Amino acid sequence: MFVLFELLREHFPKLVKKPITRILILVLAVVAYGTIGFHLIEGQPWIVSFYWTFITIGTVGYGDYSPVTSLGMYFTITLLVLGIGTFAVAIESIVELIVSKEQMKLMGLINVKKSRHVVICGWTESTAECIKEIGRGSEVFILDENEAVRKLALKNGVNFVHGDPTRIKDLEKANVRGAKAVIVDMESDSHTIHCILGIRKLDQEVRVIAEAQRYENIEQIKLAGATQVISPFVISGRLMHKSIDDGYEAMFVQDVLAEKKERELKEVKIGSESYFAGKSIVDADIHENTGVVLVGIGKNGDLTIDPPRNMTIESGDIILGIGKPEEFERLERDDPTGQA
Repeated sequence: MFVLFELLREHFPKLVKKPITRILILVLAVVAYGTIGFHLIEGQPWIVSFYWTFITIGTVGYGDYSPVTSLGMYFTITLLVLGIGTFAVAIESIVELIVSKEQMKLMGLINVKKSRHVVICGWTESTAECIKEIGRGSEVFILDENEAVRKLALKNGVNFVHGDPTRIKDLEKANVRGAKAVIVDMESDSHTIHCILGIRKLDQEVRVIAEAQRYENIEQIKLAGATQVISPFVISGRLMHKSIDDGYEAMFVQDVLAEKKERELKEVKIGSESYFAGKSIVDADIHENTGVVLVGIGKNGDLTIDPPRNMTIESGDIILGIGKPEEFERLERDDPTGQA
């Protein structure tokens, strides 16, 4: 009891300052006023008095209960005036609170409290495509201070946080500490480096994916703390060069990575109960058992492309492969052979 009293003493003044708390106290006071009044004046049981109070305030008027004394009639009038006024104020305040929160959300004036979300700092031509690929897998928050970016974010169905991605205070607003990943997609590499340094000051572990505008800045962006750096201009430039002759390499990338016409490039994590765990690549025969073409194996952050046939696939390894959706479904099963 003492602990409860101490908690109330400490937190009650803070709670009372909140509009929703004051409204709730006012409503409870009116309900208590009506319930006690009907019980004492009309001599009704507590449950009937409580029910009668709501019927009166709601102006329903079923007619099953009505005052029989003059004092009861006067009391009912006061309850009607107080009740209708109080509930009208309560509804107005709640609606105003909801509308205000929605307006703040639309303007990006929010502090993110979610976890395992994706934060995107800035906006370039790559951002909209990235959002499409993320889909419903994670909730996305765009952090930027540009009004045009706010409109683009809302148009693409994601949240917007108004702020400068290079400022630590605004990175905290987007809750980068609780994020699943932070994508830094800014218009200049200098801003990208500045943003990553701020992120790393807040969280050394969060995964940071950055876009490099110039190839020569990739190493600096990595040194700033990026987990992975992608340079789309370098990739597209090299694919254009490859397309000068026959262009099959560019065609392959376009079909598998961009359009996913029949097959796609995908990562699959091997679980401890997987049929492939503990087997060598030659014994696992992934293509024969699932239809997926093995491209590489990721172990502890390192990718081995076209791994040797005697390499052992271990629990926790990432299989990088090319295949159809149903083939990847077989790969993700514990026993794709159906022999379990």
